[in-house]
Amino acid sequence: MRSIPKAFIFFLFIFIGAGVVFPVHITKVGILDLEKVYSIYFRESKTVKEFQVRQNALLKELNRIDEELLALESQKLEAESKKDMQKALELDTEIFNKKQYRNDYKRIKMQQLKKLSEELYQSDEFLDELLEAINYVAESEGFSLILNNSRQFRQFFYFYTKEIDITEKVIQELMKRAGKNYSDEG
Repeated sequence: MRSIPKAFIFFLFIFIGAGVVFPVHITKVGILDLEKVYSIYFRESKTVKEFQVRQNALLKELNRIDEELLALESQKLEAESKKDMQKALELDTEIFNKKQYRNDYKRIKMQQLKKLSEELYQSDEFLDELLEAINYVAESEGFSLILNNSRQFRQFFYFYTKEIDITEKVIQELMKRAGKNYSDEG
């Protein structure tokens, strides 16, 4: 019978001992679809609603100006049909100025809305709130790692089970913090 080398036995004991001293830790991984969180929660946030109010006010004002322009153009046509060229010329000048005002107003307000929109999606407040909700769900559910599974990252995931997807839980947590109800639709 062959004897087992002492070195082999020594390493075997060290390996077994290491298993006792350094237990194997299995990491629980979670998946989060940030795009879904944005699309569901973010559209319901106060800042987005304020943005929508400003956008609607802009459209309302542009419609009001357009109606004024139509009325002025109608008056101009009427003046021209009555051969009142002085009145038609005055109205033509007023129409030109009103169109210039509308174009400038629209350009300036659209730039303001674009800037506000960019700020919205990069808001530190929202990101802080999102990270707090992710941390809360991850810690309360025992996750050690959360990965982003948005459309742009899907090619990195070949398979995952629904149990590790915390997207709905994060949305629920954000809604709860905002004092809103959310039912799992998907």
